[in-house]
Amino acid sequence: MCESSDTFELGVFKDAILDEDVSVQVDAIKRLPILASAIDVEKTRDELIPCLANSVDAMPEESCFNLAEQLERLVPLVGGSDHVGVLLDILVKLACEDEVLVRERAIESMRNICDSLEQEQCEKSFYPLIENMISSDWFTTKCSAGCLISICYAKISPDKQTELRNHFRNLIQDDSPMVRRSTGNSLVDFIDIIDEDHLKSEFVPIFDNLAHDDQDSVRTLAVDVGIAIARKFKDFEIYEFLMKTFKQLGEDESWRVRQRVAWRIPEIPISDKTRDEIVNIFRRCVRDDEAEVRVFAGKNLYNFTHNFLESYKQQQDNYEDIFEKNFEEVIAPEIYLLMRDPNDDVRVALSTNILSLSAVLRKECFNANIFPLVIDALENEEYMPFKENMLKNLNWLPMDLDITKSVKSISNVIHNMILNSQLHWRTRRNLLLAFMHITKNTTSEYFDENLKFFYQFLLTDPIYAIRRTAPLILPLLVKQFGMTWAKTSLIPIFVPFSTDHRYLFRYTTLFAIEELISPTLDNESDGDKNGKYLADFKNLIGESKVLETLVKIVKLSNKLDEELKSDETPEEPDDYLSYNDLKFYAEDTLENLKKEQKLVIFSTGLDEINDCYLEGVLLMLVKEFVKVVKDLGEDPIKNVEERARRTLRSIKSFNREIKKEVEQEWVQDALKGVIEEDLKRIEDEIEEKLKKEERLDELERLKEKVEEKLKKEQERLEGLKRLEDKVGERLKKEEGVEEIENIDCDMAESEEESESEEAVEAENIED
Repeated sequence: MCESSDTFELGVFKDAILDEDVSVQVDAIKRLPILASAIDVEKTRDELIPCLANSVDAMPEESCFNLAEQLERLVPLVGGSDHVGVLLDILVKLACEDEVLVRERAIESMRNICDSLEQEQCEKSFYPLIENMISSDWFTTKCSAGCLISICYAKISPDKQTELRNHFRNLIQDDSPMVRRSTGNSLVDFIDIIDEDHLKSEFVPIFDNLAHDDQDSVRTLAVDVGIAIARKFKDFEIYEFLMKTFKQLGEDESWRVRQRVAWRIPEIPISDKTRDEIVNIFRRCVRDDEAEVRVFAGKNLYNFTHNFLESYKQQQDNYEDIFEKNFEEVIAPEIYLLMRDPNDDVRVALSTNILSLSAVLRKECFNANIFPLVIDALENEEYMPFKENMLKNLNWLPMDLDITKSVKSISNVIHNMILNSQLHWRTRRNLLLAFMHITKNTTSEYFDENLKFFYQFLLTDPIYAIRRTAPLILPLLVKQFGMTWAKTSLIPIFVPFSTDHRYLFRYTTLFAIEELISPTLDNESDGDKNGKYLADFKNLIGESKVLETLVKIVKLSNKLDEELKSDETPEEPDDYLSYNDLKFYAEDTLENLKKEQKLVIFSTGLDEINDCYLEGVLLMLVKEFVKVVKDLGEDPIKNVEERARRTLRSIKSFNREIKKEVEQEWVQDALKGVIEEDLKRIEDEIEEKLKKEERLDELERLKEKVEEKLKKEQERLEGLKRLEDKVGERLKKEEGVEEIENIDCDMAESEEESESEEAVEAENIED
């Protein structure tokens, strides 16, 4: 019964593998390990594997790729390492296919099989296969053979290793450029397992041959091969065996080869002997006629400079002075050339890493050589991606270096970027990074005067991704400049969005509230047992005002709980809103913001007791935010309603966590120390504060109405003035017409008088 079942399964598999539908073939191949484990080992070797071997030639590429992936899993199912030859025979066929992906996958499977073999098994199974493939006339077979040499080289005897090295040299000098290119690619891995003596005697000449190849694609590989050899050589050996060829590659007639040199040059080890040569190669890349070469030189400026610095560390005690002197003499002039390059892409490449030079240069050297170029570029550069990169990377500037004191007007720079970024909306989104970098060394007054308008502009941007990302920095700004400032300057920007006639803009208020209570960019402390919100208070109890602030937080949390009790929003979130869409819209801006964010938003220091973030957030929730969210929970647009309910659930969760921390023993003990009179006074202060702020809100609304009325009146007066001017102009025109008519009349009268005088004179003459 079992034998007939196995036969049936094999029959089904054979039919599937010959099916014209590729998906049927692929499904059958993916079940190979299951089928092989269901039948015995001998039947797998005698029936299943021959079936596969006979079918390979007729399989489409997708089936071949999946077969190469599954064959390595059959090693224990064909009897172990002693019988891998039946699998390797099929993999060799796949490694000779025209499709590169199939060949690469077959070679990867052969590599994994080889790793599990002993030396004797490897010599028995692999070595004959490689010899047969090298002797083939078909170039794809030879391409795969070169890759297999490096796979089994370490697991065979020294005599056979010598033969494989000879085979490798023959392949790398093959008449087919594709064979030479494929073998050159595998040479980089092969070099790692070759001993140094053989490298000098056999593979340095191979490196020279590659560098002189008539195909530029092969010469490009020579750069990678040379760097792989250089990693295993000492400094004087690099100079003796490799530098001449590196110099030649840097001057190659093909720009692709020179581009590869510009890209990999930071990886060449620099020493006293090689320093001048390598610097000259870099300078030639910077001055190259092809912009593609200069682009890679600009991208690698930091890496090359860092490598340049490392070459001095090993030799002198006062290496920084010597390094910076040479930097000013040989590298700084090249940076100036790159900064003035006529090609936009070259300057953009430079802008990605020029500011990171502050990590390898001391402050004085950086300020003297790099910072003036940065300031000049921010003020005068017109190409938008260049400015964007510069502003994105301002975090590399030294902490005590205030860029706002150097740039004539940072607000003008941002204004120009916004105006000229209509086709580059990601540029506007990345301004959020610039805001955070700029505000590190500035005051809230500076933000209000120079940056607040632009931040508000980004919140009203027509691109949703920008509006979705902009609230991310709200808690960071609040934490940096204080909650008192935020309540009067920044928070009022967000509240009016809740009544915007465009429903997508109404989300902005909800995003802001969510960020305030659960900041995406919060750099949380290392799992304090005392909790996230009140942990810092435990160490501050006893200091002035600390206990009072703690009591206020508890009272406000209770009031918030009362506000939320009337809500009947279900606790379970809606499925289609459970995903986080922020990463999709924020893209790399989110990651870049996270890199430099060091603030723990809900931390409370002694200097923050009178302006506590947590207290301020609770106060705003009680005072206004909960009502706003509830109103949006009844929005006619379904999406806004659901988002508002999600925000309300977040507020509830936020308050539950606070109340849980309040129930801790140390908090309760601290609250017991507050006398009844102080509790009453604090409660009255909170009530008074809420009422006061309500009155302030009313005054603010009244002020807005008065300003709006004054604005309308001003517009009306301006309209009347314009009308008066038009009437005046018209009267002037009419007066001019009357004057012309009077002049015409006078001229006509004078003409009549002269005519009558002439007639009288004529009569007198006749008389």
